[in-house]
Amino acid sequence: MAVAADPLDLSAPELVTDPYPTYAGLRAKGGPQYSEQWDVWLVPGYDHCQQVFSSAVNRDSLGQPYLRMLQAEVRRGAGSWRVPEAPALPEGYEDQRAAGRRVNGRALSTEFVDTLWPGFAASCRETAAALAGRGGPVDLVGDYAKPVVTGLLAGLMGVSPQELPVFSAWVDSGYEQDLDEERRRVVAMDIRRLFAQRAVDRLREPKDDFLGYLAANPMREDVKRHLESVLGAALMISMVPHQGLVLSFSTLANALLTRPDQYALLRKESDLVPRAVEEGLRYDSSTQALGRLVREEATIGAARVPAGSLLVLMVGSANRDERQWPDAATFDVTREQRSASRHLGFGHGATSCLGAAMSRKALTYMLAALVEAVAEWAPAGPAEAFPEFMTRGFTALPAELRRP
Repeated sequence: MAVAADPLDLSAPELVTDPYPTYAGLRAKGGPQYSEQWDVWLVPGYDHCQQVFSSAVNRDSLGQPYLRMLQAEVRRGAGSWRVPEAPALPEGYEDQRAAGRRVNGRALSTEFVDTLWPGFAASCRETAAALAGRGGPVDLVGDYAKPVVTGLLAGLMGVSPQELPVFSAWVDSGYEQDLDEERRRVVAMDIRRLFAQRAVDRLREPKDDFLGYLAANPMREDVKRHLESVLGAALMISMVPHQGLVLSFSTLANALLTRPDQYALLRKESDLVPRAVEEGLRYDSSTQALGRLVREEATIGAARVPAGSLLVLMVGSANRDERQWPDAATFDVTREQRSASRHLGFGHGATSCLGAAMSRKALTYMLAALVEAVAEWAPAGPAEAFPEFMTRGFTALPAELRRP
């Protein structure tokens, strides 16, 4: 039998400021729990989340963009995730998604991607050094994370310096909740036009870059539908990893800002930086939930979940599961890296995040550059939280930096 869940109020301020006490309460009640308010099954524990991730059979994957759209509908007053505006999954959705994942995954592991890292590492070092020497408070998100990540992904997409304003407006729009609808429409049209033209160019004149690889490896038989797939991949892989990297860095930096002893350890032992990155991804994941649609009745723990149900896998909760990590609620940069890396921030199994390796590498460069340039740091004002709980992080993180 499933344990009845208290309604999960998506408008509760504490779910944005600090959701972890709520998660602990859900885990204490046992296995998957049905939420009447949201008409979903909440899966807060590590073992059950991993069970669902590991069994892709009879599950349709719903990533964060889909869940965030549903979250917005419920916050506007919908009584169920089955809102009329929710797009229906097309026939053959999982097959199409799997084909796209294969091509996108290979495109992210080409030699071209390897050529981006020296420039990104240099950008991180130069930006960190400039901020450390500037004096006065800086914003670790707006002044550091956003510009270096924008540069990395612009390089991935082959965006020229002249095209950078269009690309920057597109990725920045993902953080602007109050952006005027007309402006949002114009930004989306501009980036679609840019990427569509780039896809056509790569078909006409093949090139060994990211979009060139996508263009040369059809995901659909029809040329028009193939170009639509390339465009969709470009839009997704420019926006979603941007937010993932920026928000993941923001939660990691926030953990270190509020625990100066942990930052001091990194200054003493820079070899701990990869451990700190992994611990940050576990301790305060930017991905707080992922979704699965159940095609046939399923048993998860002691719960029998009916066909057609939506599972909300609460990975932010699973990553604090006390049965998996000693002192799970403690941020510890000395935690054994292999242990911390069992977190579910990138999902798990066949449908895990394609950009996981790239994200880990980028975050390591970003943190290492700051540790090298900054002797000490401290909060310089209140952090501004990303205003939802499905995706967690900070859109502003003021800090005082002191050079060595």
